[in-house]
Amino acid sequence: MTFQVSSLYSDPAWCEAQYNPRGAVPNATDIYARWPLDSARLRAELPHEADIRYGDHAREVMDVFHAADPRGALVFIHGGYWRGFSKDDFSFLAQALVKEGISVALPSYPLCPEVSVADIAQSCRRAVAKLWRDVLSPAERAKLAVSGHSAGGYLTAALFATDWADYALPSTPFCGGLSISGVFELEPLVNTSMNSAIGLDVARARAWSLPKACPHVAAPLLLTVGGLESPEFHRQSAELAAAWPEICHAPVSIPGRHHFDVVEELGRAGTPLFLQAMGLFA
Repeated sequence: MTFQVSSLYSDPAWCEAQYNPRGAVPNATDIYARWPLDSARLRAELPHEADIRYGDHAREVMDVFHAADPRGALVFIHGGYWRGFSKDDFSFLAQALVKEGISVALPSYPLCPEVSVADIAQSCRRAVAKLWRDVLSPAERAKLAVSGHSAGGYLTAALFATDWADYALPSTPFCGGLSISGVFELEPLVNTSMNSAIGLDVARARAWSLPKACPHVAAPLLLTVGGLESPEFHRQSAELAAAWPEICHAPVSIPGRHHFDVVEELGRAGTPLFLQAMGLFA
């Protein structure tokens, strides 16, 4: 069966403008160029477990920054439209959380086009299972939350649409989640430049979209978008909230923040996004 892209998403220029945030943020490259530098400095200063293997692929590794007296743990899943970045770009987010007693786990994962979006979601599930079984302390497991940005926001939500019995874990292995600037309906990406690496066709985009999936985890999933992001990024989170009312509330917009600087707020104590994350451990 051949699927045609919806007429809503048939204009490549419109899809690109809505879904490629680099075009909307003139200094985007300057912003994300500093992430690995800040992260390398943080790793040199803050003790952590490095490159814990959770799968067979070279990128199926994660770092864990353990708080001295943990009252929970947060898994942060990086973005990059499933085709870029790694855990090493986002270590800088850990410092403020660790100071508040929250251990931080940062997995890398295989990238498109070598693997599919569905394969990446499976990698993230394996990472959570490895953490739960072998890495986290009882105190960290008792309050385990998941978060992610952009493509990582999708992957965070995908963890809620997982039957964790398949991994021999409790049905609700974490206390909540925070999806930042996520894209959950994938069909609009088919007609974008990013799709040359992502490799979506219409059938896969529809099959892997999350609003029609069933959430299995009975824990709150918070949705956040930068106030300066495109209307489609705001719609994406609103649509997931409407589809999953049992666990999602209306998305929170962070004023004055765009797609790239909104995630930096997670690493700054006292910001609205940081406080949202900390609320998961209350």
